[in-house]
Amino acid sequence: MSVQHFNKSFFHNALKQNSNSIIYLSTTFALILTLAIYGSIQGNLKAEYFVYGLMVSLVFFIWAIIEHKYRQEPE
Repeated sequence: MSVQHFNKSFFHNALKQNSNSIIYLSTTFALILTLAIYGSIQGNLKAEYFVYGLMVSLVFFIWAIIEHKYRQEPE
């Protein structure tokens, strides 16, 4: 059985192809991880915080898609 190592060029190429998607997915993951760590330390881990975090990430992702679609490039 072979062990696969992390391929930097694969991640770098994926980031070039879908920069908005990758950025928002990694930001959402970081937000959820931060909420989990902070909630565990403070002792007030609630499910609604994760729902709020996911909603905020989704809204910003939709905003970026709409902005990209309707923003006109200067000629």
